[in-house]
Amino acid sequence: MLSPMSYPQAPTWLDDTPGSGAKMPCMTIFDRSFESLIRSQDGMFTTSQARAFGLAPRTLVDLSKQGVIDNEMRGLYRVRSMRHTDPIEAHRQLMRGVRPLYPDAEFAGVSAALAHGIPVWGVDLRRPVIRRPVDRGRGTKGVIVRRRYLPSVETEFGPTVPAANAVVEVAVDYGIQQGLVSADFGLHHGLFTFAGLADAVNLVREWPNGSRAVSMERFADLRSESVLESRGRFTCVTHDIAVIPQVEIRDPTGKVVARVDLLIRDTKVIIEFDGKLKYASGSGQVLWDEKVREDALRALGYVIVRLTWADIENPRRAMAKIYRALLIAA
Repeated sequence: MLSPMSYPQAPTWLDDTPGSGAKMPCMTIFDRSFESLIRSQDGMFTTSQARAFGLAPRTLVDLSKQGVIDNEMRGLYRVRSMRHTDPIEAHRQLMRGVRPLYPDAEFAGVSAALAHGIPVWGVDLRRPVIRRPVDRGRGTKGVIVRRRYLPSVETEFGPTVPAANAVVEVAVDYGIQQGLVSADFGLHHGLFTFAGLADAVNLVREWPNGSRAVSMERFADLRSESVLESRGRFTCVTHDIAVIPQVEIRDPTGKVVARVDLLIRDTKVIIEFDGKLKYASGSGQVLWDEKVREDALRALGYVIVRLTWADIENPRRAMAKIYRALLIAA
């Protein structure tokens, strides 16, 4: 091993690291097997792992000063060039580092939802959430540590709370709409059932903010197919607009003309959500097919409201569009 002052001031570079889009410095003080371990942990390593491979504490300090690594929390480092810029991937990256730092922990809340492949919205992704045995509740400022209260399940990130409990904890931590986005996805993709969600809610009913999870369960619907649809449906329901998701509209012969995102109950008002992915291909055929579809719906007497992310971020504007359509359809 080289002394702390004998490594290169300007590191050389290896191949692109799969998944990160970044390159990893080939530092002469890094044992090849340690480099392999860092890659396997998506650019993360612990102080104890560094010590096992012969890196002195002063070496880590010097590498931090040079901007080669970042000290993310007590006992955990990340290779700066391998840092993910996407907040979700950056959180998952921290999870891979936290796993060896707390081998007795299970992921919970937002972290557990991501471990199960469940999308999250409107949450704080700066710190992983873990649960530990009752007598080991303390952690560092870089991670949220809570006490374990139920058996864990296995995921690619290691033990986590079950998927239904994860989304319920998201609701408790951040709010009804945040939990709903994740719960709808879990129900739609069969990660848990309504009964499983109810059981998870019952466990937190008496917790501080447990009422958020109780309300979230009441709104949950497996028919919603995207974050935007879940949020839009929540906006409608909380403004006393009763809607039905994913309705098939048929012509007088019984032929299906379209399946629409939302239909306002007992009306001919359709709500469609325009996310970026719908038109991501930029294909003229996609736009033409959408026009033909809308013309067919209008021919049947339906009024169509199109809502975007910007509309849902501004509920007053979204509801103004909906009320205008209801007036036209009356």
